[in-house]
Amino acid sequence: MSEEPRTYTLAELQQEIKESLSESFPFAVWIVAEINTLTRHRSGHCYMELVQKSKTSNSIIAQARATIWANKFSFISAYFESETDRELAEGMNVMLQVAITYHEVYGMSLNVLGINPTYTIGDVERAKKEIIDRLINEGVFDMNKKQELPCIIQNIAVISSSTAAGYGDFVNHLETNMYGYHINVTLYEAAMQGEATEQSVIAALNRIGDEYENYDAVAIIRGGGSKNDLSWFDNYNIAYMVTQVPLPVISGIGHERDDSIVDMVAHTRMKTPTAVANFIIDYNSKFEEQVDSTSSEIFSIAKDFLMSSEMYLNNMTMSIMKVRSRLSKDTERCDRIMSEIRNTLNVRIKEEEMNLNMIAKKIETTPKHIISEQEVHVNGIKELMVRTTKHSIEKANEKLSFLEHRLTLNDPRTILKRGYSITRINGKVVSNELEANAGDIMETLLYDGTITSIVKK
Repeated sequence: MSEEPRTYTLAELQQEIKESLSESFPFAVWIVAEINTLTRHRSGHCYMELVQKSKTSNSIIAQARATIWANKFSFISAYFESETDRELAEGMNVMLQVAITYHEVYGMSLNVLGINPTYTIGDVERAKKEIIDRLINEGVFDMNKKQELPCIIQNIAVISSSTAAGYGDFVNHLETNMYGYHINVTLYEAAMQGEATEQSVIAALNRIGDEYENYDAVAIIRGGGSKNDLSWFDNYNIAYMVTQVPLPVISGIGHERDDSIVDMVAHTRMKTPTAVANFIIDYNSKFEEQVDSTSSEIFSIAKDFLMSSEMYLNNMTMSIMKVRSRLSKDTERCDRIMSEIRNTLNVRIKEEEMNLNMIAKKIETTPKHIISEQEVHVNGIKELMVRTTKHSIEKANEKLSFLEHRLTLNDPRTILKRGYSITRINGKVVSNELEANAGDIMETLLYDGTITSIVKK
């Protein structure tokens, strides 16, 4: 007759399981798991649900309850935060030292005795590196850094929480800047920590992308916080969206000791919201300084040009006065020549009149043929006198025309009008190429204006 199988009461079965677990795991063991839920009780105890997820489907393949009693939790949490600069939180992969307990009513539970923060740091850094490598491989990691900031930042879209202290500091710092700059700030409300961070920040970036023509830059800001609070910006989807924004992004998320992935892909990374405000104010101030410097330089160049032009005009005036003086002297000389010609003609005419009178007396007593001969002779003398006089006058006019033409040719404006020019460097006339060096500013004076150029070679 076959032996009857042993039958357990539920309590007996639970006791067997409890004893088996105690025999199999008499000492604490180290386990690796993800914190699925975490609750801090007002008593000081910490209750967690630990899970292990499938690497392919992300579904839960193992699950257990864990407890950190109050006398251990204060030490474990403080140690973990000091090493990682993060608080224990849901979604975090941890390595825990646990004692396995079994209760007949509540089942198996893990009593947490210790934690290895190095594992969590390594896991966070591995995940962070994977995101960075993915962005680099996709060719978008430096995309936003290639966006150019405008000459001044006057209209800025801000992604932040309206209740965040960092946002208030940012706005106040811009409004009370010492230069009196007016900077328009448009807030795109978003959660800056917690599960809603990814969705709300991406939505804000999308809205800004649709309205990017209204802004000069984007600022993503929040106040300080633990690494756990700020770890929401080590997110692939947020970082990718930042690389796609058609505006330069300035981050002021609050990391003091290291950068989030959003910091890395942003155009400019600043530590705090106030630092972002300072960056914008300083950026605009530098542009104002450049404008002032350029204005001063233009004023100085204009002043030098006016002074040199004035000197040139003075020189031209003196040259014209010299020409006028020369013309006056030549005119006086021409007047003297004309006076001499008149006097000579008058003398010659008087002499000829005397000769004619003598001839007239002779005519009265000589035959007609003598009179005819004398008439011929007189006519010849008249023609000679006319020709001589006309020739003398023509010679004098030719000399006057020559002098006038010579004076006209020597006029500087006439020389410039023929295509010649005057070249000066630093106010000094340049007559050969050895007097010019590469980079000199050269002034070329033409008939109707001045050309300023830079010597290249």
